Amino acid sequence: MLDFMIEKISVWDALRTAQKPIVLYGMGNGADKILDWCDDNKVQVQGVFASDEFVRGQQFRGFTVERYDAIKERLGEELLVVIAFASERPEVLARFRELASEQEVVAPHLPLFEEEEVVSSEWLVKHEQELKLVYARLADAASRKVFANTLNYKLSGKISYLFDCESERQEDLRQLIRPDASEVYLDLGAYNGDTIQELGELTNWHWREVVAVEPDRRNCRKLRALAEELAQRGLSVEVHESGIWDVAGELSFSDSGGRQSTFIGASKRVVPVTTIDIVAAERPISYIKMDVEGAEVQALAGGAKTISKYAPKLFVAAYHYDVDLFRLPQLMWQLVPDYKIYLRKHPYVPGWELNFIAVK
Repeated sequence: MLDFMIEKISVWDALRTAQKPIVLYGMGNGADKILDWCDDNKVQVQGVFASDEFVRGQQFRGFTVERYDAIKERLGEELLVVIAFASERPEVLARFRELASEQEVVAPHLPLFEEEEVVSSEWLVKHEQELKLVYARLADAASRKVFANTLNYKLSGKISYLFDCESERQEDLRQLIRPDASEVYLDLGAYNGDTIQELGELTNWHWREVVAVEPDRRNCRKLRALAEELAQRGLSVEVHESGIWDVAGELSFSDSGGRQSTFIGASKRVVPVTTIDIVAAERPISYIKMDVEGAEVQALAGGAKTISKYAPKLFVAAYHYDVDLFRLPQLMWQLVPDYKIYLRKHPYVPGWELNFIAVK
């Protein structure tokens, strides 16, 4: 039994037994998945609303999209609000908090990839031993709180668990990663260069070398433009238009031009993939950030030589698969047994922007 599990009822069972009118906040893919589940399970949804500035009388899945005040006037003051979209924008998160102060609010945890098995009561029993081992070995009490809150959120959908354990990303980087002018930084899933700029802000624009890897061609154009701009300031940024995997080769890839470009379940086009060990090329890598849309396990495997030899500081996305909560730290400890591993949750609803930080 997992002592840190407070919640026993899943968000889906709560929806099945709800006594209040169920309404969805938001439209899009998440709302489609939730409505499909409700249809399949004969759970009645009584309305869909959006933020006031987005309401224009439009239709969504047979519902006329309403304003929140209008839906309360129609259905009553007490609602079960189901958040059906993702956001990290401060003003949207503030709106979620405001809603949660006056209504019962859930944001169901949905799989990012179709084949993923997500947290349920059965999942918790199945993986009890791995979860206990990682929980006990995490580096501090804050990490254990994030771990416990994340699992309680994923089961129940209650967003209060996310708000209760979130921290500020740059402050965590300053305190735990402590980047400085000596960094040889490997940015995996470099997107448009935003995390290179983050490094610049943290080091006052001084580093030894940056190696950026990004498979999405549109993102990579922006990344190269940034690299050229930084080169004029004497800052080295080496760009690889490639994906990261456990072996070199080619893989099918779905490129969205955004943050969710992925190899998982992809079929859009074929792109080259490489490994950490190949890209590092024996350089003394000191810091690796990886947010590679579900390929974190493969990335670690393809960097076994570099990571074992240099024990770089690691900042690793932990939210693409629920099993990553225990399999990623176990892989990191296999490579560097004395890594201290922290878990931090940065502002986002649902439970995205969950990151492991490993330091020796």
